[in-house]
Amino acid sequence: MIETLSTKSRQVPRCFPAAANESSWADNLRHVLPAGVLFQANIHGGEDVEDNCTEALGLAQSHIPLRLVPLETFEGAQCLLSEPVRESLEQLTLQRVDLTRSVLYQAGPANSWTIDFYGHSRVGRTAFGTDRIPDGWAERCNAMDEVWVPSEFNRQTFAAAGVQVEKLRVMHTGVDTWLFRPGLQPLNVPHARGFNFLSATHGEHQCGTDVLLRAYLREFKPDEDVALFLRLLHVRDSLTDPEAALTFFIETELGTALEHTPTIILLDGPLSHADRARLYASANAFVFPFRGEPWGRACLEALASGLPVIATQWGSASEFLRDANSYRIGVEKIVPAWCEDECVAGHRWAEPSVDDLRRQMREVFTNCREAQKRAAQGRRDAVDHWDWSIVIPARAQEFRRLCD
Repeated sequence: MIETLSTKSRQVPRCFPAAANESSWADNLRHVLPAGVLFQANIHGGEDVEDNCTEALGLAQSHIPLRLVPLETFEGAQCLLSEPVRESLEQLTLQRVDLTRSVLYQAGPANSWTIDFYGHSRVGRTAFGTDRIPDGWAERCNAMDEVWVPSEFNRQTFAAAGVQVEKLRVMHTGVDTWLFRPGLQPLNVPHARGFNFLSATHGEHQCGTDVLLRAYLREFKPDEDVALFLRLLHVRDSLTDPEAALTFFIETELGTALEHTPTIILLDGPLSHADRARLYASANAFVFPFRGEPWGRACLEALASGLPVIATQWGSASEFLRDANSYRIGVEKIVPAWCEDECVAGHRWAEPSVDDLRRQMREVFTNCREAQKRAAQGRRDAVDHWDWSIVIPARAQEFRRLCD
C-alpha cells in the first residue's frame, strides 16, 4: 500500500575602484566600515539553507561584522523561516564591511563562486559526495585562498582531484540540537503504524531509494505493524509524479503487486524547520542507504533527534556515524556513479548491500533496547561535538584569523 501526503536572481556583488579624485573619500570610508565577512550564499531554497542562515546569524551574534549577499531568490521557501529569522537576515543584507580588509566567503557548489571578485582573502565552503569532484572545480578551488570542506573524506577527494592540499581545511558543519531533540510532539502522519522507518530522497540514484525499497519489501510483510515514510526533498517537478514512479518501480522492477507490500507513505511538499523536527519525532528509526552524499545532514539531524540511524558506511557521514551510535550498512563495492546529473560522469561511489540493510532494519525493528542505546549515544555525540554552539565559535575564530 502506498499513501501520498502533501506537506506543501542571483545577486553578484561588485567592487569598483575609486577614481583618483575620490581617493580621500575612499580612505575616509575605510575608517568607518569594519573589517569582517562578505557572505555570499543561498538562503532561500535548497538543502543548505538552514546551514547558511544559522552560520550567518551565528557569526553576527559572535560580533563578526557581516554582510549577507543572497545567491538567488526563491520566494516559496521564505515561509519556511520564522519572521524573526527573516527580519534578522534582511538586516544582514543591509550591513556594510570594508572589503579591502574583509573575507569574501562563498558557500555552495564551486561552480557558483565568483572568482573575479577580490577581498582581503577569499574562502569557499563546499562539499561533494563521490570519490572526486566535477570538472572545473579544482581550478575554482585553487583560485581561493582557502577551501573549507566538512569532512576528512572531502579533504582527501578534493586533494586527489587536484586541489592544492595547503588550501584545504576541514571545518565541520553543525546541527541545532535544541530544535532537533527527543520528546517533541510528533507530526501527525495518517496511516502510520506501530513502528515507522523514516527516509529522505531526491528521487535520484544517489540517495539509494531503490536499495531501500528492495530491502524493505523483501524483509517485511504486509501484515507486519511497520511503515516506511519517504520524505521527498525536492519541490515537485510538474512533469513527475512521485507516486506513479514509485508504483512503476515496485510493480515493474521488483515484480510485486502493491496489495502485497507493507505500508509506504510519501511525504511530498516543503516542511518548516519546526515541522521537520517533529517528523523525526513521529518515526522510530531513520534509514538512508545513500550511494553518494556530500555531508549527510539528515543523518545528523536524526542523530540529534535521538533516533536509531541506519546509513551507508562510506563518505562524509563516517565523520560522525560509528558503530557505537548508529547502524552502518556494509558496502558491496565502489562502482561507477550514474544519475541524471552529468557532473558525476566518470565518478565512483558506494553500492550499499541490500542484504546487510535488511539485517540492520530487522535488528532495529526487533531489538529496541540496543537500538535505543545507540540512539542515546548518537544524541550525546551530536550535543557534545556537532551542535552549532560548538561549530560557530570555531568558524568565528577562523574569520578573526583571516581578518588580522
